[in-house]
Amino acid sequence: MNAIARRIPRLQRIGFMLRLLPLFGALHVADYLAARLKPRWPQPRREKVATRGVSVIVPERGTPELLATTLAALARACTKIDEPVQVIVVVNGAKAEDYRELVAVHPDFEWRFHSEPLGYDGAVAAGIACARQPWTYLLNSDMRLDANALAELLPYRQPQVFAITSQIFFEDATRRREETGWSDFHPHHDRAEMYERTPEPGSLARGNLYPGGGSSLCRTHLLRRYVRDAHEYHPFYWEDADWGLRAWNEGWEVLFCPTSHAWHQHRATVNRFYTRAEIERVIARNARWFDMRHAWTQLAPIEHLRRIAAQAPEHWHEYAGVGRAWRTLRLRLRARHAQLLGLRYNKIAVDRYYGPVVPNTSAETRRPRVLVVSPFALFPPAHGGARRIAELVTRLADRVDFILLGDERSLYTPASEPWLAKLRATHLVEGRGDRIGEARLTLAQRQQRHAWPTLREETQRLIALYDPDIVQVEFMELANLAQGRAGRARWLLALHDVYLDGGDEDAAQIAAMARYDALTACSGEDVALLAHAHAALIGNGAQDRRAAGTPSPQTPHLLFMGPFRYAQNRFGIVEFLDVAWPALKAQFPQLRLTVLGGSESKPYVEADPRLRQDGVEVISDFVDPAPYLAECALSINPQCDIRGSSIKLIESLFARRVCVSTADGARGFAQEQLSGLVIAEDIAGMAAPIAALLADHGRRHALESADDERLETHTWDAIAARQYALYQQLLPPR
Repeated sequence: MNAIARRIPRLQRIGFMLRLLPLFGALHVADYLAARLKPRWPQPRREKVATRGVSVIVPERGTPELLATTLAALARACTKIDEPVQVIVVVNGAKAEDYRELVAVHPDFEWRFHSEPLGYDGAVAAGIACARQPWTYLLNSDMRLDANALAELLPYRQPQVFAITSQIFFEDATRRREETGWSDFHPHHDRAEMYERTPEPGSLARGNLYPGGGSSLCRTHLLRRYVRDAHEYHPFYWEDADWGLRAWNEGWEVLFCPTSHAWHQHRATVNRFYTRAEIERVIARNARWFDMRHAWTQLAPIEHLRRIAAQAPEHWHEYAGVGRAWRTLRLRLRARHAQLLGLRYNKIAVDRYYGPVVPNTSAETRRPRVLVVSPFALFPPAHGGARRIAELVTRLADRVDFILLGDERSLYTPASEPWLAKLRATHLVEGRGDRIGEARLTLAQRQQRHAWPTLREETQRLIALYDPDIVQVEFMELANLAQGRAGRARWLLALHDVYLDGGDEDAAQIAAMARYDALTACSGEDVALLAHAHAALIGNGAQDRRAAGTPSPQTPHLLFMGPFRYAQNRFGIVEFLDVAWPALKAQFPQLRLTVLGGSESKPYVEADPRLRQDGVEVISDFVDPAPYLAECALSINPQCDIRGSSIKLIESLFARRVCVSTADGARGFAQEQLSGLVIAEDIAGMAAPIAALLADHGRRHALESADDERLETHTWDAIAARQYALYQQLLPPR
């Protein structure tokens, strides 16, 4: 306490220490206990059936002219929702007769008049005491809602959500948008600094640090509890930040909805009743409370007291009292525990996306809730595994609530949003430690790296947050995520490739797979390798383009849809250029080869002249393969030593293009007797059938339409039906 002693006379020092001793002890006890709590994510009790109904609270003090515009816009917005609506106007510190005309215009609204000023927190408390609906929208008296502002929020009232905030615009469009509703913070070592982000293009809801107190829809029972514990922030500012952090620390989520719009007309209410100096003092005091209650910075308890002691003694009482200390202990303990578990506040606004969900209003209707965990970026789908997941999710999204936990966050862009919109929620991480140019890792090394600590922590957090029925882990590289699994969820391992080969790594793989309730594989050959009681064949399919398909052109043009991210594609096409291409090019001088190599192919093209030779074009972007399939005479699949099955092969047949493949590349389809699939023993052996098909247009065209009946079981719709049937088999009791 030496730092304090140097600033305070003896008697004042004794008084200060006695007054602040409960707070000082609360800070220390919270920090001590947090490290000793069980490392378990909080899982609050949540409703099983969506609740309907909205109360709107409008705190108002002395601005009836602004309030008139606010209430007129609110009345229009209420007509857009087909639910019970209760509007409560809390007029405080103003004369009731000033509002006589407004009361007459809006007789259905509930008016609460308080002659004494209540402050913002007091007005909200008075309103929420009267709220009867399960959700409450807080609306400042100087806000103008868009007609659809409330309706846009309703699809995001999910069981784990505490609040959803509208996007704010200024009536004066020339002003800089320092207020948007999308809240975040600047990391700082010794003080709390909040700000509001400028929304990016797109319509998906995003993670939000806290709900703005003037334009947010909140869960009523939680808001009532949070307001009750926010006396420290009286009369204004920082209380909404406190609510948001409490929600995140307790296992709830806060969202920002960019499609719900509100316009801020004015922001001078506080300035009319308080001096600038007092406003700044209150803001600084409340930032201190926020920091102490939520352990926001790394300041030690003694440093907080030192800074309180530096304030004028007449304000010390604002930090004193057993009640304040007790609330601080409870909230700080919860915050410290969440931080130790791995809750990363700096990722809330940037790494979370949410699609609107039609709420389940019936306990009889049960949509499977599936948490999908992937070590690789999925959207836009730039490789076969991503394509498979994208197609199945797209087709099942109307029957299944999908939550995605995805690695490789930097590969998700605004172009990802059409796929993310079909998911209930998306949570992204990055940082597993991949290095460009490093030697290929063994499977054991890949498993160790891909199931890295942050991904493990986030998996456990999302299980607690969403209570999924099924945890679906994609790729063998993540199989070790099931270590230490707990809870009611069933675990499903989706194997895109089965690596069992009789070698030294088999035992570890078998042990990892044994922790799962079910496995899926993409080919019958892979399923046969699995010694598991519940191993299911969920094959690869393709988009059915047969209706738009036309006979292949007579120009000699080959297509290889082989993203270089998958090493076998890269190795295969280079070998094809070495052993098959020269003879084909000699026989067909106009022959062209297009390779859809994806973004990973660019450095290989620059380094390898074989990929830049005459007639060869590598497309180093993510593209729709449809126009390339239409332009080619036939497709090729020069792959060796693969597992799973090749989507590119079946995709070619559904576009009415013959595919010439190696025997390895035909894995999963070789036994189907598909006429459009021409199989060569190896890559060198592909040259002869390719030449024959390029020369004989009639035979090629006949093969392009020969498999219609056999292909029906390979549409993505048929594959999705099998996946859904498996979900139904796995559903645990809820």
